[in-house]
Amino acid sequence: MDEKKWEIPRGPAATAAKNKYRDKNYDRMELAVPKGMKARVEEIYKELGYASKNAFVVDAIKEKYEHDTGKQWS
Repeated sequence: MDEKKWEIPRGPAATAAKNKYRDKNYDRMELAVPKGMKARVEEIYKELGYASKNAFVVDAIKEKYEHDTGKQWS
C-alpha cells in the first residue's frame, strides 16, 4: 500500500501560520553563553540523544530546579 506523502507548506501564508502557532504556544528568550559553550552544548545534546538544543536546555533547567529545591517542576 502506497503511503501518501504530504508536502510541507511553504510561502508567506505558511510562515505566518507557523509564527502564529509559535507565538500562541511558546515564550521566547535569548540566551547568551560564553564563547565556545554553544558548540559544546551542540555536541552534548547530540551525544545524549536530544532532538534539539532547545529540548536539552529546557530539561537541564527543570533538572537543576528540582535538584536545588527538591520540588517537582510543575
